[in-house]
Amino acid sequence: MNAERIELNLLPYGADPLAALADRLLADFADDLPHLDRALVLLPEADAAPRLRRLLLERAAALGIEALLGPGIHPLTDWVNRRPLARRVLDERACELILVEALRRHRSLFGQANLWALAESLLQLFGELTRHRVGLPANAEDFKRLLAQAYGDAERSLGALGMEARLVHALWQAWHQELETRQCIDSTGAYLLRLVDADAPPGVEHCYVAGFPRIHEAEHEWLEGLAAGGCAVTLLAQSGPQATTGAHPDAPPTRLAAHFSLPLPAIPDDPYSRFLDAVFAGYQPDAPTLAERAPALARSTPDPASARLFLFAADGAEQEARAVDLQVRRWLLEGRRTVAVVTENRRLARRIRALLERAGVEVRDRAGWALSTTSAAAALERWLECIEEDFPHSALLDLLKSPFFGSGRRERHLATVYRFEQDIVFHENVGRGLEAYGQHLASRRRRLRENMGQALNGVERLLERLGRAARPLRPLLEGRHPPAEFMTRLLKSLEQLGLTQALERDAAGAAVMAELTRVHRAAEEEAAPLHWSEWRGWLGQALERSHFRPPVSGGPVTLLGLGQSTLGRFDALVIAGAERDHLPGGGAESPFFNEQVRRELGLVTAEEQLAERFHQFRRLLQAAPRVLVTYRREQDGEPVIPSPWVEGLAAFHHLAYGTSLTDPELATLAGAPQAEVTDRRAPLPPRETRPNPAAAAALLPPRISASAYQQLMDCPYQFHAARMLRLAPPDVVREALEKSDYGQRVHRCLEAFHAGVETLPGPFGRPVTLSNRAEATALLEAISRQVFAEDLADNFLHRGWLERWLAVIPAYVEWEVARSEHWRFEAAEVTAGHDDRIEGVKLEGRLDRIDRGADGLAVIDYKTGYVPHIDQVLAGESIQLPFYAALAEASTGQPVARCEYLALDKTKADAKAVLEGEELSELKEQVTARLEAVYAALRQGHPLPAWGDAGSCERCAMDGLCRRQAW
Repeated sequence: MNAERIELNLLPYGADPLAALADRLLADFADDLPHLDRALVLLPEADAAPRLRRLLLERAAALGIEALLGPGIHPLTDWVNRRPLARRVLDERACELILVEALRRHRSLFGQANLWALAESLLQLFGELTRHRVGLPANAEDFKRLLAQAYGDAERSLGALGMEARLVHALWQAWHQELETRQCIDSTGAYLLRLVDADAPPGVEHCYVAGFPRIHEAEHEWLEGLAAGGCAVTLLAQSGPQATTGAHPDAPPTRLAAHFSLPLPAIPDDPYSRFLDAVFAGYQPDAPTLAERAPALARSTPDPASARLFLFAADGAEQEARAVDLQVRRWLLEGRRTVAVVTENRRLARRIRALLERAGVEVRDRAGWALSTTSAAAALERWLECIEEDFPHSALLDLLKSPFFGSGRRERHLATVYRFEQDIVFHENVGRGLEAYGQHLASRRRRLRENMGQALNGVERLLERLGRAARPLRPLLEGRHPPAEFMTRLLKSLEQLGLTQALERDAAGAAVMAELTRVHRAAEEEAAPLHWSEWRGWLGQALERSHFRPPVSGGPVTLLGLGQSTLGRFDALVIAGAERDHLPGGGAESPFFNEQVRRELGLVTAEEQLAERFHQFRRLLQAAPRVLVTYRREQDGEPVIPSPWVEGLAAFHHLAYGTSLTDPELATLAGAPQAEVTDRRAPLPPRETRPNPAAAAALLPPRISASAYQQLMDCPYQFHAARMLRLAPPDVVREALEKSDYGQRVHRCLEAFHAGVETLPGPFGRPVTLSNRAEATALLEAISRQVFAEDLADNFLHRGWLERWLAVIPAYVEWEVARSEHWRFEAAEVTAGHDDRIEGVKLEGRLDRIDRGADGLAVIDYKTGYVPHIDQVLAGESIQLPFYAALAEASTGQPVARCEYLALDKTKADAKAVLEGEELSELKEQVTARLEAVYAALRQGHPLPAWGDAGSCERCAMDGLCRRQAW
C-alpha cells in the first residue's frame, strides 16, 4: 500500500467540489505557477471540465496570474480507453449478436425463453463479473456448491440451484470460448486490460480523482500503481459526519475510505447540515426514532431549513412542470445566474424544457434523451414501417412531410406531397400499397384533362423513387439473412431515398447515422442469419440505448440527471419528479442471483446502488442556497407515492418545528393565469353569441355546386367557414367502407352498366325489357362484383356492402324495365356547368343520369341514403333537383321535363320527390333567382349567421367554430 502518496480529501456536502479542487491545484503547485501541466484531473464525465477551467482562471487571476498552462482534465473512462490495445474490441451491439447465436446453440438450457432479453441480462451479468474480476470455478458442480453456500443452505438448495448454476456457468464458459476463438475482447475486459498499462503521462506528478462515489477494485489497484510509481493521488469526495454502511447517504464515502485503508477526516457542519443529518440518521442501525430525533434537534438548533428548502406536491404531471417552469423564471428574475433542474423523469424533463423555451429561457440539456425518440430516428422508423407494412398512408405521409425529406427543393416537394395526399390518398381513398397508389394515380390521370393530369407527374416520380429505394430491403422481409446484409441494404436504401445527406446535416440525424455505422460494423462480426423482426428489434434496441444530447447553449438553466449532478454547484436548484418510482427508483434488476449471492461473489448489491443514489440526493440538498423539491400527489385520479427521502424531510420538519416546507406562494401562483407566459395582457373573453360575420366579397367562391348551395341554405355560417375560409376538415382514409363509399360504388356500377367504364364489363347497350332482364341482371351483378372486389381484398367484412347492393339489383332492373317504356338512357355521370346566370360565378355539378323522352330530358339522382321529402323540395329547402335541372338545360340547350330522386335501399328502387312540368319550371327559376340575389347581397357584405338548426348542426363539422352549446 502507498497510503503516504494516496490522500482522501473529504469535503462537506455544502462545499463546491470543483472550487475546492481548483484551490487545491493552485495550492499544490503554488511554487511553479502558471504551470499546472504536471497535474492530471480525472472526472466522471466531460461536462464538468469547462467549469473547472473557469474556476482555475478566476482564482489564478485573483493571485495576479493572467494565464495558466492547465492540467489535463478528462473523464476517467475516456482517458483509459484512448490507449491502444493489441486485441480487437467488440462493442455491446456486436456482443449481443454473438451471444444470441451462442444461446441458440444451448437451447436445452433455457427452453423457449426470449433469446434477446436473456442475452441482454447475461451481458449485464458478464460485464459485472468481468469488471469486478469474479472468476467462476472451472467445474459446474463447484460453482453450484459455491452458490448454495452463498444462498445459505448447501444441502437443500443444490437441486433448486442446479438450473441457475448450470445456465450461468455454461454460458459464461461458452461466451469466453467464443471471444477466444474470435481473438477479441468485450469492452469491459478491454477497459481492465488498458488499466493495467495506464501509466501516468510523462511529466505528470499528481493525479486528482473527483466525484466518484465508488472505485472498482481494478481502478483501486491502478491508482495504487500510480502512487507506487511516484505519482501522488488525491481523491476528492463529499460526505457527512457519519462513518456508516448500509443504505445511508454517507455510506459510499465511508466505503471509499475503507477501500484505500484511509482514515476519515473530520467533517465540519452547519445548522442546515445538522438538520439533514438528523433527518437521515434513521437509516443507520439502532438509530433513535424520528419522533425522538426531531424534538432533540429543535431544542438545540433553530429552524435552518424553511428559508432554503421548499417542497411542492402537484396534482399531476402538467401542474408539476408548470410549477418548475414558474419557479425557475422567478429565480432568474431575482438575478440568479445558474439554475439547475435535476430529474430522472425524462418525460417531465422534456415538458419543463418546452415550457422554459416557450418563455424565452435557454436550457442546456446535459441529460439528453434516447436517440430513438428524436425526429431523425422517427423518420427512419417510418421508412421501415413503410417497407414492412406496404406503405401505409399514415407512416408514408409522416415520412414525406418530415424535415429530412425533400431538402433542397422543400416547397416543390411539399406541393407534390400535397397532391399525393389529396388526389390519391384521400380522394381515391387508398390506405396502403405502393402498387395501389400507382394504379389509382394512372386511373386518375386518365379521367382528368391532359393539363390537369400533368400536375400529377411529380407524384409519379415520387412513387418511382420510393419504389427504387424500397427494392433493396423488400427481399429481406422473408426468410433469414446475415445482419451485415440488413445493414448494407438499409444504408443503400437511405442513400437512394435521399435521406442520408439530410440526416447528416442535422445534429440528431448525424447521431442516428453514426449509430447506424456502428451497428453496421457490429453486424460484420456475426454472420448467423436473422429474421426481419429480430433485426428490427436489435436495431431498435441500439437506438434506444444510445443517448442524444443537443448542442450545448450558453443558457442559464441546466437540465440534468441525478448521476450527472455529482460535481455541480448552482445558485438555485429544482429536484423534480421526486416520486418513489424515480427516487430512489427500481434500478436494473438482474434475473440472476439474490443480494446475498452478489455480496459473496463481490458484485455491487442493490443496497450499495441505493446508497449511491441516496448520497447524490443528499449532496443536492446542499448544492444550492435555494432548493425546491417537486413531486406528484396523484396522476389521473390515482395516488402517486412520493420518495421516502422526501417524506422523511417533510415529516421530520413538521415534528421538529411544527411548520410545513411547502412554498405557499408557489402553490398559489402555479394555478394562476397571470403566471402564464403571454405576449400581452389579454382581456377576458367576450360572452359567446351566435356567429354573424359579414361576408367578404373577395372570399366568395367563384364556383358553386349543388352541395355548396345546399350548405348556404342549411346554415350560412357553415358556408362561410367551410367554403369561404376553407376550414373544412381534411378527408380521412377510411379503412372500412362507410355509407358514402357504398354510394360511390353503386354509382360506378350503374355508370358501367349504362354508359360503360374502362376495365369494367358493360355497357348493356340497349333498353331493358321483360325478355332481357335476366341478362341485364347478370351483367349488373358481374359489374358489381368487380367494382367491390378491391374492397373485399382489403377487408372481408366489406362483403356486407356488396350483398346489400346485390339485393337491390333485381328491384332496380324491374324499375328499369318500367322506365324503358317511356324513357331512353342518354348519359351518365355528366359534368355540367353554367356561366351565364350569375355574373362572376359558375354553377357546376355532376349529374348521375340523364334520360330522353318525348317531352324532353329527365334528370335522375341516385340515393343510397337519406332522401329529402317532396315538401322540402317544394319549399325550396332542398335545392338539388331544381339546381340539377337548371344545369342540364344550360349544358345541353334542351328542356328538362322531369327531375327525381331514385331511392336504392334494401330491396327497393323507388322514384321520390318527382318534379315535372310547370311545377319544375317555376321551382327551377325560383331556386336560381334566389342564389343570384343571395350572392348579390353577399358581395355587399351581408352577414352570414349561424342558424343553430338542430338538423343541420347534427351533421356539421364546424361546431367547434360556432360553439352553439355556449351561445
